[in-house]
Amino acid sequence: MLPSEASARKRNRRDALSNRKARGIQRKRFEAQSIWPKVMKNDVRLSLCMIVMNEERDLPGCLQSTRGLVDEIIVVDTGSKDRTPEIAREFGAKVYPFKWVNDFAAARNESIRHATGDYILWLDADDRIPPQERENFVRWKQELPTSEKRAYWFIVESPKEEEFLTERCYQMRVFPRVEGVRFIRRVHESILESINALGIPSSYCDITIRHVGYARKADMHRKANRNLKLLLAALAEAPDDPTIHWHLSMTYNVIGEKEKSARHAESLLSLIPDGKLEGEERQWQIAALVHLGNLYAELGREKEAEKTLRKAMELDRNNPMSAFFLARLLIKQRAYTKALPILQRLREKDLQVYQVPYPQKAVKFYCHIWLGHCYETLGKRNEAVREYALASKVNPSWDERGAEVGEFYLREGKVEKALEVLERAVKIDPFNPSVLSNLALAYRRTGRIEEAEVCLRKAVQLDPEHFDALANLGHLLLLKGKLEEAAPLLKKAALSRMDTDLAAALIFIAILNGRIEEALPYTERIMEAIDKRRNKTLDTLGDYALLLEELAQGLRSKGRLYEARLLNIASRHLLQQEAILSSVD
Repeated sequence: MLPSEASARKRNRRDALSNRKARGIQRKRFEAQSIWPKVMKNDVRLSLCMIVMNEERDLPGCLQSTRGLVDEIIVVDTGSKDRTPEIAREFGAKVYPFKWVNDFAAARNESIRHATGDYILWLDADDRIPPQERENFVRWKQELPTSEKRAYWFIVESPKEEEFLTERCYQMRVFPRVEGVRFIRRVHESILESINALGIPSSYCDITIRHVGYARKADMHRKANRNLKLLLAALAEAPDDPTIHWHLSMTYNVIGEKEKSARHAESLLSLIPDGKLEGEERQWQIAALVHLGNLYAELGREKEAEKTLRKAMELDRNNPMSAFFLARLLIKQRAYTKALPILQRLREKDLQVYQVPYPQKAVKFYCHIWLGHCYETLGKRNEAVREYALASKVNPSWDERGAEVGEFYLREGKVEKALEVLERAVKIDPFNPSVLSNLALAYRRTGRIEEAEVCLRKAVQLDPEHFDALANLGHLLLLKGKLEEAAPLLKKAALSRMDTDLAAALIFIAILNGRIEEALPYTERIMEAIDKRRNKTLDTLGDYALLLEELAQGLRSKGRLYEARLLNIASRHLLQQEAILSSVD
């Protein structure tokens, strides 16, 4: 949390951080059993405390996910008009009515008042404990101390409509039921201040809660408008509370009022003593600077944006968000050489979970995308395509560079992965000859020859000058023995670029069709490619056959097996022709 909450926390900061580090590699997880385990038989009791109003849609999913994990369920209903209270009772909850007074903290404190457990877990109706977390949760609960009680931070995961934008952060979700523990603030209520004031230590756990309430954008806007009135009332009561300014800034940003959002971010930062924050408080300061820098950029104040984002980076160079958004600004300004080293460092970071929510997958995804852009502008195409391939791995639904990513996987020999990417890409862009050409290659390598031919014919029809489509269709027809149809396609491709595979194929076709003179210029191209000099004139077919054998050997040594095989066949054909001529003589 922000500095108004920081002073009391310093007493247990070292202990909390050491617990976080001590987690190291996450505990081994187990698949949830099909039948929920019974409540754990130990002396520690855990109460689930909730506040609800008109939650008949979400409440069943929440309570179902906690069955067998808690010892009692306390539900405070603040005025439901639907079946919410009945649903809660069906799950064994004790339901208490409470008049809504425009204060979430007051309602939560009412739920605490009715709890009887040693510890309290608080959830919202749109929270879920995923099935794969149950065994982890059971193990954690069995280890809860009966003396020297602690509070616990869980990972809260907020899925979005686009999965890779899912945010994760730590929230204090479990605390001991002791005198003096209470929530504060009308909205975005917090238990942390009272925990710190009482000197209760805390630990970080690797248990994840899914908060599904922000998965839909419409819900985000509805909740933002609901919260705005409460936040303005809270601000009137505590105008110097940085946390209220933070939430007001975020709320105005969601509803599109960028100027107001920026003003509250500026107010927040003016309340923070520069250079005096440590640990998680420092991360919140960085988050505020990053947020303000982004707002400046959206408002067209790019110089202020860059200055603010660089200040955030100076506070902690290991924080991923300051580097991420500074790089985004530089990419927007086409300052690729400035963005490149920032992105290269960000690429290697192990993205940790903080108390500040952010989407780790999205950071990785865009880092690869922007690195690809940087490398492209610097003429480093191979490096660019590698980054695009990594971006596609992070976010499989991304298909913007499908042709290049598919080609990258083909070069890497990952044909099945190439097929996956290219088949998805061709559905999105069925008239892209590059996608069709690379998809045909993947089909060919998996033995789907007819499908490959269909793709290549369509690609050539779409773009009669497309080099890869011409060359690949020519080679495919050659494979099928359609030499006369293959030749013009290969020759047309060779006018753009005479690669060794084209030269070898055209030598093969010319010799099998008895047009020796036509094969000679293509032979010269192969000799150049492998740095081979002709030691003698070609007086006979046998001389030419011997030369082709030597060229095939040179190509084979360079791993060009396809070209070598074509020249071997052409050489044998020449020797057969020479033998026939000799027998006639």
